[in-house]
Amino acid sequence: MRELTLQARSATIHTLFLVCICIALMVADHRQNYFEVFRSQLSLTLSPLRYLVSLPALAGNWVSDWYKSHTELLIENAALKAEGRKLNARLQKMRVLMAENTRLRNLLGSSRNLADEVIVAELLSVDQNPYRQLIEINKGTNDGVQIGFAVIDDFGVMGQVIHVNQISATTILISDPEHATPVQFIRSGIRSIAFGNGSTDQLELRYLPATADIKIGDELVTSGLGGRFPADYPVATITEIKQDLTYGFVSIIAKPKARLDSSREVLIIKPAG
Repeated sequence: MRELTLQARSATIHTLFLVCICIALMVADHRQNYFEVFRSQLSLTLSPLRYLVSLPALAGNWVSDWYKSHTELLIENAALKAEGRKLNARLQKMRVLMAENTRLRNLLGSSRNLADEVIVAELLSVDQNPYRQLIEINKGTNDGVQIGFAVIDDFGVMGQVIHVNQISATTILISDPEHATPVQFIRSGIRSIAFGNGSTDQLELRYLPATADIKIGDELVTSGLGGRFPADYPVATITEIKQDLTYGFVSIIAKPKARLDSSREVLIIKPAG
């Protein structure tokens, strides 16, 4: 029992002694900074150890941030792609609207140069029969359209109204095999008939005299004969001349001025009087 008491006193004395030393060292360091160099060296020595201890937590945070950033980038990329597709669709529509606006401006410009009254119309449908060249337009008797009225686009003559109802009309194109257009050469004044052959890119002029003053590139306009079309509207341009020396005639291939296979807006010519 006595030995235990002596050991306890000894431990208490040592503890008090160490506490006093610590207090003395702290006071001295606080006033004179004696241990600043020692602390700096100790901190430098322990820095790798602290880094190693914190490395798992840092790695976890880095992986979490990378995964979060990667996911956000994927979501943002998908959203940008979707928005890009929408913008492309709008851009395509804008191009179509700009093209339609240009065509309408050209049509209005053409109508200002015409002496005859005109009715602006749009295509409703195209006859798919390979032996007929017919189109349906969205103007009828309610708009003043009648059978026989000529139809043009902003480049030239397209055809003629052959059927009409209250809200629409059927137009036969000048390229239809059953259609013939009275024409006149601008340069030489020669009159002829341009026949359709079923192709929207060709018209035929048949049995012209071999001595006729005709050249490739000559322009054809409506002659006004027969009352089928008003005079002086562009029809076609001569692209090929075929001579038949046996019978002394020439056949001519001409390319229509009008865009028979692509025009969407047309003008219906309402004859004056």
